[in-house]
Order: sequence, then C-alpha cells, then structure tokens
Amino acid sequence: MATTIKRLTYDDLESIPQEREGDRHEIIDGELIVTPAPAPPHQFASRNVFRRLDRHVSRARLGEVLFAPVDIRLTPDIVLIPDIIFIAKDRLHIVGPKTVDAAPDLVVEILSPGTRQRDLTVKRDLYARFGVREYWIVDPDRRTVEVLELVGDAYRLVPLLEGGVIQSRVLPELRLTLEMVFEDV
Repeated sequence: MATTIKRLTYDDLESIPQEREGDRHEIIDGELIVTPAPAPPHQFASRNVFRRLDRHVSRARLGEVLFAPVDIRLTPDIVLIPDIIFIAKDRLHIVGPKTVDAAPDLVVEILSPGTRQRDLTVKRDLYARFGVREYWIVDPDRRTVEVLELVGDAYRLVPLLEGGVIQSRVLPELRLTLEMVFEDV
C-alpha cells in the first residue's frame, strides 16, 4: 500500500503549534521548515539594513520596506519569511491583510547557521523563479553583502562600488556601506 504525504499550504500554518517563541514557519513545496529565532549579530545587521532602507524609501516615497516576520505567499504551498523586503509603490497591491501575495522587488536575507544553506540555495532559486528583481545576501560572520540582480531567470552578482558601497539596481539612489550594515555586529 502506498503512503500519501499531505502537502501543507498557507492555510495549514495557523493550525501548526509554535514550539518556541520566535520560531519562523515557512513552507517550501508543501514541506514545513521551522527555523529558530535569530541570534543578536543577525538582528543587529538586520536592524541596520532595515533602518537605512526604510529611511531612504520613506523619504523618496518609493514604496514600503517590511521586516520579518511577514509571510510571502508565492503559491499556496510556498510561503517564505525573508528578513527584509522592499515593495515598489506601484506594486503595493500585492500586500494583503495577512500576507504579501507575490514576489517583492527586493529581498534581504541575513545568513545564520540555521538558514545559511537554505538561503544560498533553495530560497535563492525560489526568489529567482518567482521574479524577485534583487536579492541581497548579508553574511554577519564574513561581514560581506552580495547583491544579486535578476537577469532573465537567474541572478548575476552586482559588484560593490569602491569603499564597499552597495549598489542597488532596484534602489539606485541608495548609498549603503558595509560599515553601516555591520555597525555593532
């Protein structure tokens, strides 16, 4: 007799108990992925990036910047929780009452031991497949930021400018240095 495994969907998330405060529940191809709450170095880097992105976007009225936890529902059985997202003003209609229901314009993932492999492989592939125009990979351990620009259906590395200045294609007027990202980390 064949065994049938139920593929989870976004609708199943509310019935899944949270074992530890701060756990993040994502669904990738119907499978539940539970990630523990991030450590302080992760949160310092996340705070630094969020503050500067949000200030830039707010001043220029470019859209919205949100930070985790916020569910990004790409399909009923693919629900991700990036660390930080940017959605351009003309696409704010994708923000629903409970989820963001399409790919954001920019996603930032801060690597941690529990997420590193998934952020660098599975989630990177999903972000490209669903059209995230720019993907930043922030590594607090190595004190690096990789900016990846979607070209066709794959990401291409955008080199940092002189002095470690992050060059965004989605937010071209933004000036953010590695020093700013890793302040207090």
